[in-house]
Amino acid sequence: MGIKILATADLHLGMKFAAYPEVQAELAEARYETLARLVDTANREKCNLFLVAGDLFHRATAAKKDIVRAAGLLAEFQGECAAVLPGNHDYYAGSSGSLWSSFREHAGDRVLLLDQRKIYDLNHYGLAAWLYPGPCDAKHSAENAISWLSPPAKSPKGGEAPKGHLRIGVAHGSVEGRSPDAQGVYFHMTREELRRAGLDLWVVGHTHGQFPRGDEEADPVFIPGCPEPDGFDCSHEGKAWLLTAGADGDVRWQSLSTGAYRFQRRELTLNKDSDLKALFEAYRSGDFSRTLLRLELKGRLSAEKMREVREALDALVESVFWLRVDDGDLSEEITLKRLQAEFSTGSFPYLLLERLIEAKDSEALQLAYALIQEART
Repeated sequence: MGIKILATADLHLGMKFAAYPEVQAELAEARYETLARLVDTANREKCNLFLVAGDLFHRATAAKKDIVRAAGLLAEFQGECAAVLPGNHDYYAGSSGSLWSSFREHAGDRVLLLDQRKIYDLNHYGLAAWLYPGPCDAKHSAENAISWLSPPAKSPKGGEAPKGHLRIGVAHGSVEGRSPDAQGVYFHMTREELRRAGLDLWVVGHTHGQFPRGDEEADPVFIPGCPEPDGFDCSHEGKAWLLTAGADGDVRWQSLSTGAYRFQRRELTLNKDSDLKALFEAYRSGDFSRTLLRLELKGRLSAEKMREVREALDALVESVFWLRVDDGDLSEEITLKRLQAEFSTGSFPYLLLERLIEAKDSEALQLAYALIQEART
């Protein structure tokens, strides 16, 4: 008989989102709502194991109310066991650490904390499986947490795994070719090292993008990705894995879309021919009520076109959840009419800029205008 697993990681409960004060409370609350949805999905799919591969909490100093709430949500899982691994943000600081001692106190008897580098036998939960965890014990480390495994991994008593008994690795840290970690300080693991352990599958947290992607072959390392996006470097809709591991070690996987909010960054270069209505229509006509949109606008436009842009942006505010516009590279064209409105005819700035307009040297014109404006302030 196989085991059905909902695998997630990097919920980062307790994130403050101070960079988004207008919607800070909603974004922080969404992470708990996503955890509740994940548990509901696991129950609906009749999963046996709910697995959190690190960073359930955003800080090792999580507030008690956050700990109690998370433990309560996990206790709603109706399968055999919910297992939680400390990651590098909520690392295990020993039995005296307030985070995980408080978590243990409030978690149900089917919630298992993977705080030791040892084999956990799930037989007493009714599952023919062993977990091989790599819990983090610090925010940063040049050494990973899975080196205690001597490949190929053995059973808790040192022998070979009996037929039909699944061996599941759970780790947190950067993975070669999958995660940005130029300095190698995030418990870095190579894919060969993970394969060499000889386990049936690995679930690895820390990387906020999901792997494998599309038709990419698993090897057999599954990175769930962040289930609720937390910034503009996380452009997907939130991800988790639904894994079905057969008794023969064969693993089938299904990607789940899990998040409530989306972060989208879009760069637009505008010119006199730009159809502003068409450019912004998609965001006005679709459901973007939970989208945080960052627009980077570039180009040089006439005064009339600039007014159209402002009007379009004013309308867009009503359609998206949150909007930030970076228009530092968007400027109004410098025309003779504008010169006449700003400078005395015959003055040095007027004559200089007039000559550059006649020469059609737009780059020099913009630079000269900027320098003149700076000198005037």
